[in-house]
Amino acid sequence: MDQRSSADVIFWGTFTSLQLSPNQLRPYNGCLAGFAGDQVEVRVYVELRTTFSDESTTRTITIRYIVVNTSSAYNLLLGRPSLNKLGAVALTAHMKMKLPSPKGGVITIKSDQKTTQKCYESSLKNQRGTYTIAIQARE
Repeated sequence: MDQRSSADVIFWGTFTSLQLSPNQLRPYNGCLAGFAGDQVEVRVYVELRTTFSDESTTRTITIRYIVVNTSSAYNLLLGRPSLNKLGAVALTAHMKMKLPSPKGGVITIKSDQKTTQKCYESSLKNQRGTYTIAIQARE
């Protein structure tokens, strides 16, 4: 979940590993600014029914994911569009997300701390790059 993101994103590797049909892809023209520290051109999106559940209840909504062909430690990014649609509240200090259930209760999604730490560390490695500094002499 990424409260800063104005888009819901699924990565191409996740799309293919889910064995989804390429017939589900729809054309999309645009780019994501500030994504992975750069602009990423987007060509397609997919609408998927996505289920959120805890031990007691579930909630399913249709999410329009922008499909991005880049590597990531994450499977997808759930951004503000879906978080708002769900009425979700992110509790980052507790690594939980809470959202209203269809039955009037609260669904609590818990994150696995070890997995989260590995993804975070991997994302930091992906952000590190090699930079060339060019120095021009003054004339």
